[in-house]
Amino acid sequence: MMITINNDIIKRPYNPLMYITSNRSQREKAFAIIDEFNEYLKNISGKCIDIGCGPGDVTKDIILPALDPNAVVIGTDISESMIDYAKKRYTKEKRLEFEVLDIQTKNLPTKYVSEFDLVLSFHTLHWCNDIKQAFENIYHMLRPNGTMLVFFVVSHNIFNVLENLIYDIRFAPYIKDVNKYTWPLRNSINPRKQLKELLQTLGFTVIHCSHRDIFHQDSDLNGFFSSIIAFLDFIDHMPCDRKEEFKKEFADKFAESQIIYKQKNNQKMALDVYRVLIAFAKKHVT
Repeated sequence: MMITINNDIIKRPYNPLMYITSNRSQREKAFAIIDEFNEYLKNISGKCIDIGCGPGDVTKDIILPALDPNAVVIGTDISESMIDYAKKRYTKEKRLEFEVLDIQTKNLPTKYVSEFDLVLSFHTLHWCNDIKQAFENIYHMLRPNGTMLVFFVVSHNIFNVLENLIYDIRFAPYIKDVNKYTWPLRNSINPRKQLKELLQTLGFTVIHCSHRDIFHQDSDLNGFFSSIIAFLDFIDHMPCDRKEEFKKEFADKFAESQIIYKQKNNQKMALDVYRVLIAFAKKHVT
């Protein structure tokens, strides 16, 4: 996952194991999108890149098996600790590499330019402060007629909860720049149209673009919350008591926004409802 604060790569040592144990929802949705576009993906035999690969489990377990056996994949993430974990965990995978990359960089390394037949990104681009720069880089990374498949969150109750807390006088002093937490297209009247127009302006031919409601139910009421907490760097700057206060209030407020119900066996379940954008596009060649 990728967060840029003041245009600098965050050096915070994210906990890959914590994320892996709480990313069930992210894995399920990535698998669903891969399955939806399976007829196209299974024929990709060239060089591919996964933007925001985190600890690499989705890249290895879901993306790689969906491609042609000759395809190779580079997983990238802004977090050095995530990439270090992925390199060690999947060192025996000959078709898989991992590298640190900030997709919002204004100086895309030459080695990534016109290098890829397919660019994928799941559950990542909503962390970008400059979504246009991210897509511009993706366009430049693609070879002629290369394709992009992305999936990211547009609106979620957790965004509202976090926004309220980062302006709270108890927590705001520890946050470098609250303006950086402005999720792309969140306040758009028509995010699908806006995304499609942005991609077309950059030179993409848009094959598919949809704005969808996503429903996720889970008996682990804190799973998704834990996966978000893993990427909030500013809490590390808080004193221990203030950090625990923030985490408790964040958890309580998020729980209030969820739909909680009981199954027949009286097990509590949480229903999470949010909206996402999915885009499948090709690099237009004139």
